[in-house]
Amino acid sequence: MKSILAVATLMAMLSLCSLSEKLKPETKPSPDKTVTASTDRNAVLAELLKIEREVTTASLNGDISTLANYIADDYSGAGVDGRSQNKNQLLAATKPDKITKSWTITEGQLVSLDDESAVLNYVQSQTSRSGVTARARVIDTFVRRDGRWQIKSEQQTLIR
Repeated sequence: MKSILAVATLMAMLSLCSLSEKLKPETKPSPDKTVTASTDRNAVLAELLKIEREVTTASLNGDISTLANYIADDYSGAGVDGRSQNKNQLLAATKPDKITKSWTITEGQLVSLDDESAVLNYVQSQTSRSGVTARARVIDTFVRRDGRWQIKSEQQTLIR
């Protein structure tokens, strides 16, 4: 009986939410603004994916100076192993990678975007020289500082 009441309450709440959406006045952006916003999102997505490729290349090559430019001073990240790192720890742990044979970034999606921040979600695959491939879902938060994008936080989750 309690479960029926809970389901009925949930359905009523969903109906109210749906009704409130229908009662909102429609605002239609001008076609020019829609195209511009879409184009801007696509341009930012391309720019952030380019940065991710540069950061991955720098990381695998042990290129600390390139990494330092793209990582925000207040960076906080969590790798697939669950350990968190700040910027200094990330840079100190960066060494040339002798295990990875190839890597790719796919499924790039711009989750959110405003003037000062963006959230990017993608899958990174790495294949070792022995042929083993690992994949991780990565979510990066970018901030725009001094006119350029920097990674402020990152979360990596191993895909099994």
